Amino acid sequence: MTGDGVMPKETINDQSGMYDVQVGWQPSPTGSVQLGVESHDGRSIAEHLTGENETPANFTGLWGSLDRDGVNRLIRTLRRARDSAYGADA
Repeated sequence: MTGDGVMPKETINDQSGMYDVQVGWQPSPTGSVQLGVESHDGRSIAEHLTGENETPANFTGLWGSLDRDGVNRLIRTLRRARDSAYGADA
């Protein structure tokens, strides 16, 4: 956490408007990174994922922590996906 106790983060909205992807991090020397997906409309993720007339679980996000190798793999994967989907940057 930073000196004020708040972990810096960036929010990336997906194109559907249903979800936000958040990347939060703890700067060195302790260093950690979290990646999360949250429902943009306040409905639980489970409501989005379950069928009609089914009782969803009660949660609004999924979180996992990444180590340095995981962050590097995520970056490489996102770059590969971006370049594959939209073409390489000039």
